[in-house]
Amino acid sequence: MTSSDKVEYKTTVEDPHWRDEEFQWARILSEGNPAKGMVLLYTQKVCTAFHEFEPAFKAGVLKPGQVEFFRQRLAGRIKQVLVTMKNNGLDTLNGAAELAKLLRCVESAESQDELAELTEKIHAVNHVLFDSLEGR
Repeated sequence: MTSSDKVEYKTTVEDPHWRDEEFQWARILSEGNPAKGMVLLYTQKVCTAFHEFEPAFKAGVLKPGQVEFFRQRLAGRIKQVLVTMKNNGLDTLNGAAELAKLLRCVESAESQDELAELTEKIHAVNHVLFDSLEGR
């Protein structure tokens, strides 16, 4: 395959929201910019962590009293995104300041319920970041 060959990505996702999101990831990754690709990857890891934590918490399958463990794990994921963005000159992207604010919310959460309540806010900020990554 040469660099002039255009490959079309084909998704198996049927839900329009997730399909559009997946196509956006593919467009960002296909640019070949390693910094943007890693920010996308780490940001998705943040989103996945929250989207796995929240339903497990709501289903009651997590051991109570583990807020410190989850606070550290979730905060660590967000820090990885923010440091990667800073190290690669992407820390001025739209959504970066909002993600930093959410990091402070995670670090100050006093309950697993507070952490779970941040899931949709994290997801929304990820959309802002990805739109910024794609537009840059």
